Amino acid sequence: MMIVDLIDEVDFKEKLIALGAPVTQDQSLLEVQATVLSWLRAYPEQTLFVKDLCTEMQKDNTTVLPEVSSVMAVFS
Repeated sequence: MMIVDLIDEVDFKEKLIALGAPVTQDQSLLEVQATVLSWLRAYPEQTLFVKDLCTEMQKDNTTVLPEVSSVMAVFS
């Protein structure tokens, strides 16, 4: 049996919240994208942390849902 790590919308939002991004679980992915981009404009020093988070979530043994991957691509 193969076990695959899966990053879904909930996981993605939780990780962004842990970074301090002003994101909530009830936001859509498009709202999350807009919120994080606005946050990064206000706090550009956070950009590296968001990029590192996205890179970490896209490791070899991790499956990222396509809609989450699309948002992550904007931050990379």
